[in-house]
Amino acid sequence: MDTLFLTLGAPFYRHDGRLFIEAQTASGLKAWHQHFDRLIACSICKTGLPPKGWVDAEQEGVVLPEFELIELPDGYRLPVFLKTRGQVRRVLLDALRRADYRLFAIGGWIGDWGVVGARLASENGLSHGIWFDRVESQVFATSHDGSLKGRLKARVKSAITARTERQLLEQADLALLHGQTVFDQFARRTRNAQIVEDIHLEASDRIPAAELAGKLDSADRDELRICYVGRADRMKGGVLWVEVLGRLAEAGDRFEAEWAGDGPLLVEMRDLAGRLGVADRILFHGFVADRERVFGILRRAHVLLFCHMTDESPRNLIESLFAATPLIGFRDTYAQGLVAEQGAGLLVERGDVAALAEALSGLNADRAKLRDLIEKAGRSGLHLTRSQVFAHRAKIVRDNLGTHREAA
Repeated sequence: MDTLFLTLGAPFYRHDGRLFIEAQTASGLKAWHQHFDRLIACSICKTGLPPKGWVDAEQEGVVLPEFELIELPDGYRLPVFLKTRGQVRRVLLDALRRADYRLFAIGGWIGDWGVVGARLASENGLSHGIWFDRVESQVFATSHDGSLKGRLKARVKSAITARTERQLLEQADLALLHGQTVFDQFARRTRNAQIVEDIHLEASDRIPAAELAGKLDSADRDELRICYVGRADRMKGGVLWVEVLGRLAEAGDRFEAEWAGDGPLLVEMRDLAGRLGVADRILFHGFVADRERVFGILRRAHVLLFCHMTDESPRNLIESLFAATPLIGFRDTYAQGLVAEQGAGLLVERGDVAALAEALSGLNADRAKLRDLIEKAGRSGLHLTRSQVFAHRAKIVRDNLGTHREAA
């Protein structure tokens, strides 16, 4: 019986005697379990009613003996981290020694138990891999309120996180890097970099043929329908997203837009939409927990407009292709690779709001081209299903990790 150890990014919640985990976490754990007999997974655990999108672990079947969930204190609260790190190290080391394969999701900031666990594995000669799905140091660099104090604080946090990233990459036996953009940033810094994908959809989740036909018809006659699904924060370029739509309206283009997702910039985005005169054209849904409703938003749209400002490999781009919705946004190697497969989108340089508005305006005027992009999006990413990407990832883990390092 082989056991895989994981640290997770999304927290657990303990409420009314029951343990809740993020729905996507549950999906991922079940996908891993198709390739490993047993999983040990740990994350910080908060007390209280969980947010929307969290599910009861027992009801989902994520329970012993196949799944061992370890609840850890919230290390991101510095006093808690300092008080509990010795105890947590002992808990982690016991779990690491009981596992055959070890993977750590890395945030990088002080109090991240994934960082503690990876260092612990290295200190004890236990082979291990680390997982990055974005460049966290860049995220910290952009996470500020614009004030001098905020920018300085962000710069310090970014520098500390970048140093941690470098150290962990040098020590790890394996680095799983999600998407081409993250791979390009980190691959040269580690001795065993492997590019992987992360998706929680299957072929059955693709837009049905009849719905695609209706979407293609609507692309000929309806107002241009624009959407985005994700958090309203600076790394996602929420303010720039609204600015693009403001320019589009100023050029005389007719459109309707939807943003599904909550976050710290949502109020600022709504205010800006009002000032630019496009508030009546944008529907801000806030957080949407229902998966089918999210699919509906993506499938209804003619384009996904994205303004990502940091190097990451966001899953919503693949989810958009499953909905036959072309990708219109800022260029990076991850988005470029998805678009290049079939030509399912238009990309401009990061930060070029004017060029992005011009690209949308061009599609609004050329509906034959819009239809072509929708058709190409529907043919894209056929190899990117949960079953395929987790099977690929599991093979990499088995081929590259074991209980002890050869030198141990």
